[in-house]
Amino acid sequence: MKKLLYILFAVWLLSSCTNVKKVQVIQDALSTIDSSSFKKVPEIDSLSIVKEIVDHFNKEKITFTTMNAKIKVDYESEKNADTYIANMSILKDSAIYITIRGAMGVIGLKAYIKRDSVTLFYPLTKKIDKRPLQSLVEIVRIPFSFATIQDLIVGNPIYMDNAKLLSFKKTEDRLQASLLGTLFKNLVVLDAEHTKILQLKLDDVDINEHRTCKISYDNHVKVNNMTFPLNREIAIEGKSKLIIHMEFKEFGFNEPLKYTFAIPRPGKRR
Repeated sequence: MKKLLYILFAVWLLSSCTNVKKVQVIQDALSTIDSSSFKKVPEIDSLSIVKEIVDHFNKEKITFTTMNAKIKVDYESEKNADTYIANMSILKDSAIYITIRGAMGVIGLKAYIKRDSVTLFYPLTKKIDKRPLQSLVEIVRIPFSFATIQDLIVGNPIYMDNAKLLSFKKTEDRLQASLLGTLFKNLVVLDAEHTKILQLKLDDVDINEHRTCKISYDNHVKVNNMTFPLNREIAIEGKSKLIIHMEFKEFGFNEPLKYTFAIPRPGKRR
Protein backbone atom coordinates (compact mmCIF):
# COMPACT_ATOMS: atom_id res chain seq x y z
CA MET A 1 0.00 0.00 0.00
CA LYS A 2 2.71 2.48 1.00
CA LYS A 3 4.80 1.63 -2.08
CA LEU A 4 1.92 2.49 -4.40
CA LEU A 5 1.25 5.70 -2.51
CA TYR A 6 4.89 6.73 -2.80
CA ILE A 7 4.75 6.00 -6.54
CA LEU A 8 1.60 8.11 -6.81
CA PHE A 9 3.29 10.96 -4.99
CA ALA A 10 6.31 10.59 -7.26
CA VAL A 11 4.01 10.85 -10.26
CA TRP A 12 2.61 14.04 -8.72
CA LEU A 13 6.18 15.34 -8.75
CA LEU A 14 6.32 14.87 -12.51
CA SER A 15 5.89 18.33 -13.78
CA SER A 16 7.79 21.03 -11.95
CA CYS A 17 8.47 22.60 -15.35
CA THR A 18 7.70 26.25 -16.00
CA ASN A 19 7.29 28.80 -18.74
CA VAL A 20 9.59 31.51 -17.37
CA LYS A 21 10.00 34.18 -20.06
CA LYS A 22 13.30 35.85 -20.87
CA VAL A 23 13.56 39.43 -19.70
CA GLN A 24 16.29 41.10 -21.75
CA VAL A 25 17.07 43.82 -19.22
CA ILE A 26 17.71 41.23 -16.54
CA GLN A 27 19.73 39.06 -18.91
CA ASP A 28 21.98 41.96 -19.89
CA ALA A 29 22.55 42.89 -16.27
CA LEU A 30 23.41 39.34 -15.29
CA SER A 31 26.03 39.09 -18.01
CA THR A 32 28.23 41.39 -15.93
CA ILE A 33 28.04 39.27 -12.78
CA ASP A 34 31.20 37.50 -11.62
CA SER A 35 30.35 33.78 -11.57
CA SER A 36 33.43 32.48 -9.77
CA SER A 37 31.56 31.83 -6.52
CA PHE A 38 28.24 32.17 -4.75
CA LYS A 39 27.25 35.77 -4.12
CA LYS A 40 26.04 36.68 -0.66
CA VAL A 41 23.71 39.39 0.56
CA PRO A 42 26.23 42.31 0.31
CA GLU A 43 26.01 42.11 -3.50
CA ILE A 44 22.83 44.19 -3.37
CA ASP A 45 22.41 45.00 -7.05
CA SER A 46 23.18 41.51 -8.33
CA LEU A 47 21.07 39.88 -5.63
CA SER A 48 18.07 42.05 -6.47
CA ILE A 49 18.37 41.09 -10.14
CA VAL A 50 18.41 37.39 -9.33
CA LYS A 51 15.54 37.87 -6.88
CA GLU A 52 13.51 39.41 -9.71
CA ILE A 53 14.20 36.36 -11.86
CA VAL A 54 13.24 33.95 -9.08
CA ASP A 55 10.09 35.90 -8.24
CA HIS A 56 9.08 35.86 -11.91
CA PHE A 57 9.80 32.12 -12.05
CA ASN A 58 7.57 31.53 -9.04
CA LYS A 59 4.70 33.77 -10.11
CA GLU A 60 4.48 32.65 -13.73
CA LYS A 61 1.64 30.12 -13.83
CA ILE A 62 0.56 27.73 -16.55
CA THR A 63 -3.10 28.48 -17.20
CA PHE A 64 -5.32 25.60 -18.23
CA THR A 65 -8.73 24.05 -17.79
CA THR A 66 -7.83 20.39 -18.40
CA MET A 67 -4.71 18.27 -18.78
CA ASN A 68 -4.07 14.73 -20.03
CA ALA A 69 -0.81 12.79 -19.80
CA LYS A 70 0.59 9.32 -20.36
CA ILE A 71 3.85 8.61 -18.56
CA LYS A 72 6.24 5.67 -18.41
CA VAL A 73 7.47 5.29 -14.83
CA ASP A 74 10.54 3.19 -13.90
CA TYR A 75 11.28 3.05 -10.21
CA GLU A 76 13.96 1.50 -8.05
CA SER A 77 13.87 1.18 -4.28
CA GLU A 78 16.17 -0.51 -1.81
CA LYS A 79 14.04 -3.67 -2.05
CA ASN A 80 12.80 -3.91 -5.63
CA ALA A 81 12.27 -2.28 -9.02
CA ASP A 82 9.43 -2.17 -11.52
CA THR A 83 7.92 -0.34 -14.49
CA TYR A 84 4.45 1.21 -14.79
CA ILE A 85 2.43 3.25 -17.23
CA ALA A 86 0.50 6.08 -15.56
CA ASN A 87 -2.44 7.69 -17.37
CA MET A 88 -3.63 10.95 -15.85
CA SER A 89 -6.40 13.51 -16.41
CA ILE A 90 -7.03 16.74 -14.51
CA LEU A 91 -10.10 18.94 -14.30
CA LYS A 92 -8.68 22.13 -12.86
CA ASP A 93 -9.44 22.81 -9.18
CA SER A 94 -11.83 19.86 -9.11
CA ALA A 95 -10.50 16.35 -9.77
CA ILE A 96 -7.42 14.32 -10.69
CA TYR A 97 -7.72 10.83 -12.22
CA ILE A 98 -4.72 8.47 -12.19
CA THR A 99 -4.64 4.94 -13.62
CA ILE A 100 -1.52 2.80 -13.10
CA ARG A 101 -0.88 -0.18 -15.40
CA GLY A 102 1.72 -2.87 -14.85
CA ALA A 103 2.97 -5.75 -16.96
CA MET A 104 0.84 -6.75 -19.96
CA GLY A 105 -1.26 -3.62 -19.51
CA VAL A 106 -3.00 -4.90 -16.39
CA ILE A 107 -4.49 -2.10 -14.30
CA GLY A 108 -3.21 -2.37 -10.74
CA LEU A 109 -4.58 0.82 -9.25
CA LYS A 110 -6.92 3.73 -9.94
CA ALA A 111 -6.79 6.90 -7.87
CA TYR A 112 -9.49 9.56 -7.85
CA ILE A 113 -8.33 12.70 -6.05
CA LYS A 114 -10.71 15.46 -5.02
CA ARG A 115 -10.06 18.65 -3.10
CA ASP A 116 -10.50 16.97 0.27
CA SER A 117 -10.28 13.22 -0.35
CA VAL A 118 -8.63 10.43 -2.32
CA THR A 119 -10.26 7.16 -3.40
CA LEU A 120 -8.06 4.19 -4.33
CA PHE A 121 -9.60 1.36 -6.35
CA TYR A 122 -7.83 -1.97 -6.89
CA PRO A 123 -9.51 -3.59 -9.95
CA LEU A 124 -7.96 -7.03 -9.40
CA THR A 125 -9.36 -7.41 -5.90
CA LYS A 126 -12.31 -5.00 -6.30
CA LYS A 127 -11.26 -3.30 -3.07
CA ILE A 128 -11.94 0.39 -2.51
CA ASP A 129 -10.07 2.58 -0.06
CA LYS A 130 -11.47 6.07 0.47
CA ARG A 131 -9.78 8.41 2.88
CA PRO A 132 -9.22 12.12 3.56
CA LEU A 133 -6.46 13.74 1.53
CA GLN A 134 -4.75 14.58 4.79
CA SER A 135 -4.12 10.87 5.38
CA LEU A 136 -1.75 10.81 2.39
CA VAL A 137 0.15 13.69 3.93
CA GLU A 138 0.64 11.58 7.04
CA ILE A 139 1.88 8.60 4.99
CA VAL A 140 4.37 10.35 2.70
CA ARG A 141 5.18 12.89 5.44
CA ILE A 142 5.23 15.80 3.02
CA PRO A 143 2.66 18.59 3.53
CA PHE A 144 0.60 19.24 0.42
CA SER A 145 -2.89 20.26 -0.62
CA PHE A 146 -4.94 19.60 -3.74
CA ALA A 147 -3.60 22.85 -5.17
CA THR A 148 -0.01 21.73 -4.52
CA ILE A 149 -0.60 18.40 -6.28
CA GLN A 150 -2.19 20.21 -9.22
CA ASP A 151 0.72 22.65 -9.49
CA LEU A 152 3.20 19.78 -9.41
CA ILE A 153 1.50 17.99 -12.28
CA VAL A 154 0.93 20.95 -14.58
CA GLY A 155 4.39 22.39 -13.91
CA ASN A 156 3.91 25.33 -11.61
CA PRO A 157 6.56 26.08 -8.95
CA ILE A 158 6.07 24.63 -5.47
CA TYR A 159 7.25 25.55 -1.97
CA MET A 160 8.71 28.87 -3.17
CA ASP A 161 6.14 31.30 -1.80
CA ASN A 162 7.70 33.78 0.62
CA ALA A 163 11.07 32.01 0.29
CA LYS A 164 14.15 34.11 0.99
CA LEU A 165 16.94 34.24 -1.59
CA LEU A 166 20.13 33.26 0.26
CA SER A 167 22.72 33.02 -2.48
CA PHE A 168 23.23 32.45 -6.18
CA LYS A 169 25.80 31.36 -8.72
CA LYS A 170 25.81 32.16 -12.43
CA THR A 171 27.89 30.35 -15.07
CA GLU A 172 27.82 30.51 -18.85
CA ASP A 173 25.09 27.88 -19.15
CA ARG A 174 23.00 28.15 -15.97
CA LEU A 175 21.77 30.16 -13.01
CA GLN A 176 21.64 28.49 -9.61
CA ALA A 177 19.67 30.06 -6.74
CA SER A 178 19.45 28.92 -3.13
CA LEU A 179 16.20 29.74 -1.29
CA LEU A 180 14.98 29.28 2.27
CA GLY A 181 11.27 28.70 2.84
CA THR A 182 9.18 27.72 5.82
CA LEU A 183 9.37 23.98 5.13
CA PHE A 184 12.21 23.43 2.67
CA LYS A 185 15.52 24.74 1.48
CA ASN A 186 15.04 25.08 -2.26
CA LEU A 187 17.91 24.87 -4.74
CA VAL A 188 16.70 25.90 -8.21
CA VAL A 189 18.83 25.57 -11.35
CA LEU A 190 17.72 27.34 -14.55
CA ASP A 191 19.32 27.46 -17.98
CA ALA A 192 21.24 30.54 -19.11
CA GLU A 193 18.16 32.17 -20.65
CA HIS A 194 15.98 31.39 -17.61
CA THR A 195 13.39 29.61 -19.77
CA LYS A 196 14.06 26.01 -18.67
CA ILE A 197 14.32 24.40 -15.26
CA LEU A 198 17.22 21.94 -15.14
CA GLN A 199 17.11 20.87 -11.53
CA LEU A 200 15.12 21.32 -8.33
CA LYS A 201 16.39 20.13 -4.96
CA LEU A 202 14.32 20.25 -1.77
CA ASP A 203 15.94 19.72 1.64
CA ASP A 204 13.83 19.67 4.78
CA VAL A 205 14.40 22.64 7.06
CA ASP A 206 13.89 20.26 10.01
CA ILE A 207 17.16 18.30 10.04
CA ASN A 208 15.48 15.58 12.12
CA GLU A 209 13.32 14.65 9.14
CA HIS A 210 16.32 13.95 6.86
CA ARG A 211 14.18 14.38 3.73
CA THR A 212 15.73 15.29 0.39
CA CYS A 213 14.12 15.30 -3.04
CA LYS A 214 16.20 15.98 -6.14
CA ILE A 215 14.48 16.34 -9.52
CA SER A 216 16.43 16.57 -12.80
CA TYR A 217 14.80 17.62 -16.08
CA ASP A 218 15.81 16.89 -19.68
CA ASN A 219 14.54 16.85 -23.27
CA HIS A 220 12.54 20.08 -23.10
CA VAL A 221 9.98 20.83 -25.80
CA LYS A 222 8.25 24.10 -26.62
CA VAL A 223 4.49 24.23 -26.13
CA ASN A 224 2.96 27.63 -26.86
CA ASN A 225 4.59 30.00 -24.35
CA MET A 226 6.09 27.36 -22.07
CA THR A 227 8.81 24.73 -22.00
CA PHE A 228 7.96 21.20 -20.95
CA PRO A 229 10.62 18.58 -19.96
CA LEU A 230 9.67 15.17 -21.33
CA ASN A 231 12.22 13.26 -19.24
CA ARG A 232 12.62 13.47 -15.47
CA GLU A 233 14.60 11.72 -12.76
CA ILE A 234 13.46 11.96 -9.17
CA ALA A 235 15.63 10.83 -6.27
CA ILE A 236 13.94 10.80 -2.85
CA GLU A 237 16.08 10.14 0.19
CA GLY A 238 15.12 9.97 3.84
CA LYS A 239 14.65 6.94 6.01
CA SER A 240 14.46 5.05 2.72
CA LYS A 241 15.61 5.70 -0.85
CA LEU A 242 13.58 5.78 -4.06
CA ILE A 243 14.68 6.66 -7.60
CA ILE A 244 12.12 7.23 -10.36
CA HIS A 245 12.74 7.74 -14.07
CA MET A 246 9.85 9.23 -16.01
CA GLU A 247 9.21 9.71 -19.70
CA PHE A 248 6.16 11.54 -21.03
CA LYS A 249 4.72 9.56 -23.92
CA GLU A 250 1.97 12.10 -24.50
CA PHE A 251 0.52 15.20 -22.87
CA GLY A 252 -1.91 17.98 -23.72
CA PHE A 253 -3.70 20.94 -22.20
CA ASN A 254 -7.24 22.23 -22.68
CA GLU A 255 -8.50 19.12 -24.45
CA PRO A 256 -11.39 16.80 -23.52
CA LEU A 257 -10.49 14.54 -20.60
CA LYS A 258 -9.20 11.16 -21.84
CA TYR A 259 -8.51 9.09 -18.74
CA THR A 260 -11.52 9.56 -16.48
CA PHE A 261 -13.28 6.64 -14.82
CA ALA A 262 -16.02 5.89 -12.31
CA ILE A 263 -15.31 4.17 -9.00
CA PRO A 264 -17.83 1.30 -8.63
CA ARG A 265 -20.18 1.67 -5.70
CA PRO A 266 -20.15 -1.93 -4.48
CA GLY A 267 -16.97 -3.47 -3.11
CA LYS A 268 -14.96 -4.03 0.00
CA ARG A 269 -13.43 -1.15 1.85
CA ARG A 270 -10.30 -1.29 3.91
